[in-house]
Amino acid sequence: MVNVIIKFLKFFIIKYFGTSAVEKMVIILLKELVKRTDSKVDDQIFHAVFHNTKEYSECTECHK
Repeated sequence: MVNVIIKFLKFFIIKYFGTSAVEKMVIILLKELVKRTDSKVDDQIFHAVFHNTKEYSECTECHK
C-alpha cells in the first residue's frame, strides 16, 4: 500500500513540475520572439493570451 502511495506521489510531482516548467519555457520563448519582432499584432496577441500570468505582471499596455 505504501508503495502505491509513493508511486502516485512521485508521478503527480513529476507531472505537475514538468508541466509548470514547460509552461514557463513557452512563455519566456514567446516573450523573446515578440520582443524581436516589430509587429503590433504580435504584441496584442501576446498581451491578450498572457496578460494574467505571473511572468507578465508588469503590463506596459494597460498603463498607457
